[in-house]
Formats: sequence, C-alpha cells, structure tokens
Amino acid sequence: MLKLISACRLDEDQLLSEVLRYIILKGPATAYRIARDLNLHFTQAYRKAARLERFGMARRAANHRGSMFEATERGIVMCYYFGCANWEILINKLAARHRLPGPVLRAFLDTYLDHFKNDAVVEDIPVMAFYAAYRGMEIPQELASAVARFLPKAAHVSY
Repeated sequence: MLKLISACRLDEDQLLSEVLRYIILKGPATAYRIARDLNLHFTQAYRKAARLERFGMARRAANHRGSMFEATERGIVMCYYFGCANWEILINKLAARHRLPGPVLRAFLDTYLDHFKNDAVVEDIPVMAFYAAYRGMEIPQELASAVARFLPKAAHVSY
C-alpha cells in the first residue's frame, strides 16, 4: 500500500506536501482558500487537492457554496510517514479522533510502518491495528481496547 500511496509522489512534490499540510492543519478548506493562503493559482490548488482526494488522503466535505477538502486518517498517517508536518501535531490529531494516548499511538505507528514497510495497509487506525494483529504484530493494550469499540457486538441467542 505504501508503494501505491508513494505513487502520488508526496515525498517529491513539495507543493502537494504543502497543500496536504494546509488541509490537515487549517482544514477543511476550499480550493480557493488554499490557493489564497498558499499564494497559488486556483486551478493549481484544486488539482493538488483533487490528487490528494484520488489517493485517499483527502475527501470532500459537502458545503453550501462548494467543495471543501478535509484530511483523512490516511492523509494524516502519510504526512507523518513523509514528515510533511510536525509529528506532534499529527499524532495529537489522530489521538484525539480515537481518544488514545499520543505516545501509545506514536509507538504503534512507528513500529507498524517499520515492521510492514511497503506492505503496510494505510487506512484508519482501527483497520491498521486489525491488520497488524492479523499479521502477528503485537499491538498495545490501550490501542486494542480502543479498537474493540469497532467490533460487532455478539448477538444473544436463546434456545
């Protein structure tokens, strides 16, 4: 999955990295606002945001006037992986979404991305934790309890 995501050349395209950083830190934002604040032409900002959307690092949030782009968890993790923003801010954003301690989440991401390298599935944190557990990687207890919220509840069957 990292090979597929790196096909968007986030590590090589500085402008794409800036647009992703902007969406993560100040988003959701319209392409017009991105262009205005980053001093870009509107079509250039729109193309970069659409490229991020195509690779699953951003998504459109419905708005009355136009499309707003917001960062997905995949986008935040990829920004963390490629170092396009301060890691503390990125970990805090992910930790707040899942009500997890930041150091636990950072340790998991570092271990996960190092352990699976190019085979890593980069999606939402619960999906990544399920994948890690399936592939035999030990996941922290705090993360396991947070992921347990996403498991379906067992149906009570009476005879």
